[in-house]
Amino acid sequence: MANLSDSFKKLFKRFDPESKNLLKNSSWVTVANTLGALFAFIKTIAITRILGAELFGTYALAIAFIITTQEFLRLNISMGLIRYGAIYASEDRKDEVVAIIKFSLGLSTISAILSIFVLGLITVFSYSTFIKAPDLTIYIIAFAIANSLNFIDAISKASLKLFYKFKTNSIIQMIMDTLETTIVISTLFIYGANLEAFFTAVISARILNSITCNIAAYRELSFELKPYLDSKVKLIHYHKNEFFTYIFGNSLSSSLKVFMNQGDVLLLGNMGTTSAVGIYATAKKLAYSVLTLTDPLASSIFPQLSHLIASKDHLKIKVMIKKITGIMLIPSFAVLIICFFLKDIIIDFLFGKEFIAAAEPFMILLICALQGAVFFWALPLIQSMGLIKKRFLVYLSAIIIGGITSILLIPSWNESGAALGLLAANLFITFRFLQAGYYELNHKSISPTK
Repeated sequence: MANLSDSFKKLFKRFDPESKNLLKNSSWVTVANTLGALFAFIKTIAITRILGAELFGTYALAIAFIITTQEFLRLNISMGLIRYGAIYASEDRKDEVVAIIKFSLGLSTISAILSIFVLGLITVFSYSTFIKAPDLTIYIIAFAIANSLNFIDAISKASLKLFYKFKTNSIIQMIMDTLETTIVISTLFIYGANLEAFFTAVISARILNSITCNIAAYRELSFELKPYLDSKVKLIHYHKNEFFTYIFGNSLSSSLKVFMNQGDVLLLGNMGTTSAVGIYATAKKLAYSVLTLTDPLASSIFPQLSHLIASKDHLKIKVMIKKITGIMLIPSFAVLIICFFLKDIIIDFLFGKEFIAAAEPFMILLICALQGAVFFWALPLIQSMGLIKKRFLVYLSAIIIGGITSILLIPSWNESGAALGLLAANLFITFRFLQAGYYELNHKSISPTK
C-alpha cells in the first residue's frame, strides 16, 4: 500500500504546476460527476426498460425540440461572466465582479422569459411540424418553463467557478442529481409506462434543482462579496460593448453546437420513426457517459485558462495541454477496444433485446465521445481566447458537413447514419479548434474579443 502511495506521489510530481492546479480544481467536480453518471446510468436503464423504445423516442424528440429552440435565446451569458470576471478579479476589483454578476443575472432573466414565450408560440401553432407524436403541448410548455430556470442556474454556477468554489458547486450538483434521480425513478415504478407522469416528474425535479442551486450559491458567495453588493452595473460600462460582442458571438456558436448535437435526433425523427429515435438516443446516452471523466476537467479548465490568458502565460498553457492530452490517450484507446468486442453484450444486458440495434451506432458515437474526451480543452481554449468569429464559422461548417452526411446515410444506415453525421461534424470541429488554438498560442497576442 505504501509503494502504491509513493507511486502516485511520483506521478503527481511529473505534472506542471498548472496541470496540478487543474487536477485539484477538478477533483470535487470528478466526485460529483461520477455520482451523477452513476445516477444517469441507473435512470437510463429504468427509463428505457419501463418506457420502451417508442415512448422513450417520443420523449427524446420532444426534449431535443425544446432544448434546441430555447438555446437560440439562451445567450450563454455565463461564459462571458467567467471571462470578464476573471479580468476584474485579476485586478482585485470585486466591485466590478459583483457588477458583472448583476448584469449577467438580469440578461439571463430576460432571455429566459423570452425563450418561454417564443417556444410557446411555436408549440401552439406548429406542434405537428416538429413533433410526430400525440399532443404533449402542455407538458412541452411546462418543461420549457422549468428548463428556462437553467439560464439563471448557469449564472450561479459560473459565479462559483469564477472564485474556484468547485467544492460547493459539486455538492450542489450531487444534491440536485440525487433529488432528480429519486423523483424520476419513483415515478417510473409507481406509474409505469406513463409518459405524462414521467414528464411531470422530470419537470418537478428541474424546478427543485434550480431552487437548491441558487439558494446554495447565494449563501456561499454572499459573505465574500457582501461589502460590494451595492455595486452598480454602470461600473463595467467600459466593457459593455466587448461583453455583448463576446456573449452574442459565443451564444450563436453555442446555439449551433446544441443544434448540431440535438439536430441529429430531430433529423432522425423526421426521416425515421420514434422507435429509431429511442434506439439512437439510448446509444448516445451510453456512449457519451465516458465524458464523465473529462467533464470535470472541461468545467475546471475554462476559468483557469481565462486567468492564464488574462496574465498572458501562454507557455504554461502549452505545457499543461500537452501533458493532459497524453494522459487521456491511453484510457481512451482501452475503452474503445473493450467496447468493440463487448458492444452487443453490453447493450443486451443493460437495455434488453429491444435495443440491440443500438450496438452499431453506440460504437460510432463512442469514437465521437472519446475524441472529445482526449481534446476536452480545445473548446475552453478557444472560448478563453475570445475567438468568437472562428468558433461560429467552424460550427456552421460542421453543421453543413454533418447534416449532409446524415441526410445521405440515414435512408440506408438508419441510426448509424445519424451517428456518422455527428462524428463527421465533431471531428471537423476538433481539428479546426486545435489548429486555431495552437496558432494563437505560438504566433499572435490574444485580445479580449475577435
